Amino acid sequence: MKPSCASPTPKRAIRPARRLAMVLIGVVAWTGVAAIASGASIGASASGSREAVGNTLVLAGDPGNPIANPKTHTLYVPIQSGHVLEVIDTASCIPKPATRCRVVATAAAGKSPLSATVDESTNTIYVVRGTGVTVLNGGRCDAQVHSGCSKPLALIRTGGFPVADALDPRTQTLYVASVKGQVFVIDTAQCNASTTTGCGDPVRTVADKPGPDGIDVDIATDTVYAADAGPNGNGDTVSMINGATCNGSTATGCARTPRTIDVGANPAWDVVDQNTNTVYVANYNEGTVSVINSAKCNATTFSGCRRTPRTVQTGSKVSFLQVDDARHTVFALNQGDATISAIDTRTCSAISTSGCSKRPRNEQFVWNPSQGYNPNAFGLIPQTGAVYLANVGGQDLLAAASVARCNTEETSGCRVEAPSVPDDEYLMTLDPATDTIYAGNINLPRIDVINGATCNARRLAGCTPVATIPMSSIEANLGAIDDLTHTLYASNPLSDTIAVINTATCNASDTAGCAQQRVKITVPKYPGPPVLDLATQTLYAAVGASGNRLAVVNVANCNAEVQTGCGETPGTAIVGKGSYSIALSAATDTVYAANLGGQFSGDTVSVVNGATCNANDQAGCAHPAATVKVGLAPFGLTVNDSTHTVYVANNADGNLPGTLSLINDATCNGSDTAGCGRHMPTVVVGRSPRLIAINPTTDTIYVTDHSSAAVSILNGASCNAQDTSGCSTPVPEQPIGSAPSGILVDPATDSVYAANLLGLGSLSIFTG
Repeated sequence: MKPSCASPTPKRAIRPARRLAMVLIGVVAWTGVAAIASGASIGASASGSREAVGNTLVLAGDPGNPIANPKTHTLYVPIQSGHVLEVIDTASCIPKPATRCRVVATAAAGKSPLSATVDESTNTIYVVRGTGVTVLNGGRCDAQVHSGCSKPLALIRTGGFPVADALDPRTQTLYVASVKGQVFVIDTAQCNASTTTGCGDPVRTVADKPGPDGIDVDIATDTVYAADAGPNGNGDTVSMINGATCNGSTATGCARTPRTIDVGANPAWDVVDQNTNTVYVANYNEGTVSVINSAKCNATTFSGCRRTPRTVQTGSKVSFLQVDDARHTVFALNQGDATISAIDTRTCSAISTSGCSKRPRNEQFVWNPSQGYNPNAFGLIPQTGAVYLANVGGQDLLAAASVARCNTEETSGCRVEAPSVPDDEYLMTLDPATDTIYAGNINLPRIDVINGATCNARRLAGCTPVATIPMSSIEANLGAIDDLTHTLYASNPLSDTIAVINTATCNASDTAGCAQQRVKITVPKYPGPPVLDLATQTLYAAVGASGNRLAVVNVANCNAEVQTGCGETPGTAIVGKGSYSIALSAATDTVYAANLGGQFSGDTVSVVNGATCNANDQAGCAHPAATVKVGLAPFGLTVNDSTHTVYVANNADGNLPGTLSLINDATCNGSDTAGCGRHMPTVVVGRSPRLIAINPTTDTIYVTDHSSAAVSILNGASCNAQDTSGCSTPVPEQPIGSAPSGILVDPATDSVYAANLLGLGSLSIFTG
């Protein structure tokens, strides 16, 4: 079956709690070359040290949200597996070379701490953990004083599964969101560092069945906004609780069912900009941020709740938000892209939405650990623009970056993305004879026909499709064109057919035949992109629910000119499980199939001998000639016969640094497998590489990096199976739109086309 266009949602050891209230963050500076102590005992000074590598700090375990207390120059980092907070002295962590950042103590936090909030008025630390909230004395557990770290003051029992919290300083109330469908209401006036008399009192509970994952308070309207991600990420609302009638001292409104407003799919987080009366909601599944006017849509006023809020497209898997008042910016963390977008609160807010239609500028940070997904949370230090990035519930790392040069006031540090046009495509193929691009639409069952002469890196004005070809499925799998018979073969991935399309009557110059009914070849279900062996007149395509077969189709009498053989039953060949992308070496008559495996667990490429497995001779189809060991989850692959290299993109489900494996097809092919058992050289590219294209004129290799929002660019002349001298690290990358997958090169115009899958889709186009 055809793999999903989008990578599976990153797995998290523990559901992330990512709350970090703006009012609680102070001045914390960061050095990219720092050391952090390890082995610190609870309540004692740390001993030993762990050196930071570049901008990345190794923690004692899987992190929760870091939280800063500016008054005491202290950063608290919850460690879920260690059941502690790591306490860091931020006064000594300043932006100077060789400055040491030390864990001066560890504080007892209770089971699985996820987040922490500091009430500066009482110097109290509230730690969301397990099934409750741990209370610590911030005056006795900070960067300078450690005597109170070893013993919590109290435990507030909540039940449920608390994941996020927000403090209302006006009513002295802590609101705690539980994904099990509750919001807990805690009276901090009677439970803090000065008095714990109320810590044992039963907490009030508001039923919020959709399951909130994020929470914040609008002080002006006294409304609590809970982002309802849902128990399985299937939520699409924000609940509004009346804080005036449901707080630490008043319970009259707590029993009422909160009103909701519709937002995007899987709202993972929300923040309130108190200056503009705006609630921003991160819609994880859509890569958008909803913009709610809190003055007209709150717990007591509903006139602005009737319409779905305006959205701004940020990036893939937007997971976390934070407001920077001084820079007039909401920073949105796009986990799927490893970027932070800067939304202008002056032009995209309750006051004005004129800027919401534009994609905000974004910045990419350095995050490439040996394993683990991109970060899903961060702590912002507004005074310096420093951010601390973490994958909550994931790997034991904390990375430092800066947004000081990429915000709405300063853009010199933002990425410069390639130009793009709003074409929603997936896979693409080129007919150089007519300079026509055929592209499978990601939203509609059709192939878009695009004129390469008017849509290229030097001319973007003519990128609107000149015609469309009806198909049975969306995301048509394209690949094979027979120039001799003017035939395009395109599979319907959710069906069991491959369409035979006449390119002589359906191209950029002549569209008369594009809408005509066409012959279809019946194959097993879920056919992938086909490849054509002109020497044997054989069409190959990966098929089947498990993707462990190739359809072997005789097209000598099944093309745009002759259809007498289109009804013949195709043969099949055995390949590895999860095959989708295949590639052909014309020089060795070999078909290579990337074995993605089940749940992205495969790590081989099947080698099929085209001389003995083709339309006329299927003696060698019963098993591949060999299998080649490559990286985890090989997705796309392509062959460069001029350098005898098969390039294989090891996707790794975004859980490892992306790599390309380089197979020598001169010694590992269908008739000569002597080199197939050797270790294949690899080159590191961007996160989660997808598909590959080659410009044969310049011998340049282009790879879409799905989780880096970029295209990696390699010199094929010096980065191939026989010469790896040019496989430098890091490989140069061209920033593009979000979640790129399909890629195409037009050598005639030296244009590279990359299909971005986010939202309705876009097509990035740049000069090679």
